[in-house]
Amino acid sequence: MVASVVEMDSSFENTSKDLTPVVSADIGTTNSSNNGLLAALASSGLTQEQQEGVGKALAYIQELQQTVFKDVLDAEKKRREEENKLPAGTVNPGLLAGMDARTLSVISRIYVGSINFELTDEHIHRVFSEFGSVCSVSMSKDPATGRHKGFGFVEYEVPEAAALALETMNGTMLGGRQLKIGRPNNYGASVAQGFPPPPPERIYVANVNRAIAEDVLREIFAPFGTVVACVLSPDMATRQHRGWGFIEFADAAAAEQAARDMDRFLLGNLVLRVRLSVVGGPLGEGMAALDSLPEPTEGKPQTASPAQTGPPQQVVDMAAIVDRSIGAAADTAQPSDTATSSIVLLENVVGGRADVDDDLAADMAVEGVKCGKIAKVVVHVASERELQQTGSPHSEVSIFLQYVDVDSAKRALELFDGRWFAGRQVNAQLYDPDAYRVLTSADTMVYMP
Repeated sequence: MVASVVEMDSSFENTSKDLTPVVSADIGTTNSSNNGLLAALASSGLTQEQQEGVGKALAYIQELQQTVFKDVLDAEKKRREEENKLPAGTVNPGLLAGMDARTLSVISRIYVGSINFELTDEHIHRVFSEFGSVCSVSMSKDPATGRHKGFGFVEYEVPEAAALALETMNGTMLGGRQLKIGRPNNYGASVAQGFPPPPPERIYVANVNRAIAEDVLREIFAPFGTVVACVLSPDMATRQHRGWGFIEFADAAAAEQAARDMDRFLLGNLVLRVRLSVVGGPLGEGMAALDSLPEPTEGKPQTASPAQTGPPQQVVDMAAIVDRSIGAAADTAQPSDTATSSIVLLENVVGGRADVDDDLAADMAVEGVKCGKIAKVVVHVASERELQQTGSPHSEVSIFLQYVDVDSAKRALELFDGRWFAGRQVNAQLYDPDAYRVLTSADTMVYMP
């Protein structure tokens, strides 16, 4: 074949321009089109030997298309499919619907301004993770001092978490400063175009206690209407859910009522965060994705037992059952030991929630630092449900002093217990660290000296 091409005479050169489309034919050329090309060669002025050489070349190219080239293309296609394949257990409707990852990132991102300069990325991550899984926290740093400039960005895994944080945290006091929450500069009306429309029957639920399983959560929300789907985002490593997911009802009215009534509802000692969904798309498998994993060698973690459904009042009853179940499991797993606690609880410092102002936590820090270094001061205002559980007239407002060491906490106990403060006798006690973390997980009146 090579010899026939080399020996081509000037007549081949004169017709080379006419043959350009023949040589550069699309890689997917079929046998019938090749036959057409061979027929065109017959009238091109080439000799019989030259036509045979070009024909052999075309046949060789076609053979490559069906063997080597096909294998390479198939391998490349498979590689790209694997790269774009979402991890098992993904619960992200926008991503599962094929939404552009960059656009999804923009609508899942919020701006956080007026941040206390003593707060770190870790502090911001911990506070904002109440609304969903945080992908990243980026704080603008001053190259001269190495400290952040008082603002940054928080990016969530799903846009619903960003919307909840934006609605809830704007204007909240953190570290003695009032946070300013907004959207990044690259968020605009054009970004919102092309979203998969959110189903009006779907709600987003966050800050769900890890001990509450999908079926239990489904039963808790069932009094609002028929629950079509309840999906929580799984952690494939721990085999537990990550504290957030989606619930879909049979009709939109049920979803609207559930979002309105269950937002900030205390369940399993955590305050639920609930809102309507932002984007549409498939929900994913949720915790069912764990079925594809091999069985663990250790026993599965216990979850609360479901109760029967009923009218909306049943939601409260169900929550009480879950709370007692979780509390009993915690007591059995590890007895409380306040003797070595660095947390001091102060009660009866103020008359009630009407006496709480933005400076209360900072004022208590000024007093508390006399006993040692303080890591954090939290002002906790109890809900009506908490007051009914405790039955104490002095527990509406609780102030927690978190010291860096136990000795400082003990000195604070001696200083505050029985002391008169603004005409009120303060009750002080050491508080269990685990119970403290659960109780104050949703509190926003926090001061970090």
